[in-house]
Amino acid sequence: MLNRMYSILDRRLRPLRNHVFLAFPKHKIAFARIAEPAFQLLRPVLHCLAGTDKLKALSGFDLRTAATERLLFHGNVELLTARELKRRHPEMKVAAWVQDPMHRLAYCYEKVILSADPLPAYYEERQFNQDMTPQEFVSHVASISDLEADNLFRSQTAALTYKGMLTADLILQLEDFDQSFATFLSESSLRFRTKSPVAYHVDNFVGRDTLLSFTEDSLVQQLRRRYKSDYDLFYKPAALSA
Repeated sequence: MLNRMYSILDRRLRPLRNHVFLAFPKHKIAFARIAEPAFQLLRPVLHCLAGTDKLKALSGFDLRTAATERLLFHGNVELLTARELKRRHPEMKVAAWVQDPMHRLAYCYEKVILSADPLPAYYEERQFNQDMTPQEFVSHVASISDLEADNLFRSQTAALTYKGMLTADLILQLEDFDQSFATFLSESSLRFRTKSPVAYHVDNFVGRDTLLSFTEDSLVQQLRRRYKSDYDLFYKPAALSA
């Protein structure tokens, strides 16, 4: 009874926590939004998959910008949990980009803690504060389980696991985005042409000073303990070649 009450309350407070899959029925492919830079780089492609690139409301807009994100969901796309995805589209191929946990957490730190905007409600409730050093931030993140974690720092393994199995058929490293981008397009059967090569550079998303602050030895060791499953599954030699 207590678990049921907690689940109801959790869904009301954080209804989209587990909704990380963007399913595109027309193209029979889903994208797992767990590495924010991948989502940002893919915005023009996701608009094409959803059919929203033809909307008059987006005429003249650069589809790479965050301002177009809301209109993405006016197209043929479903935002789903792993359970919903497997129930509604059991044969749909699922693609996910994973990111080095250190870079992923540095992005979260810069986006949330160093932001000029007030802390989001979740972070206030969890007693984060904008005076936190990177070490304090990582220590606080390490004290929060994946069950309660925000999607920006929830482990990628947890986000992609359903009933003890990984949901993604295609797991790609963000660090190899220029190569894996072509793989994703071929799997989606989408004809998409870009005027310039799509590449990922971590310092386009996180400042160099922030990145440097996340290389301190004790911080790195704490990160490796907190995200051991991510490093073991996705960043050991040959982890993605199996």
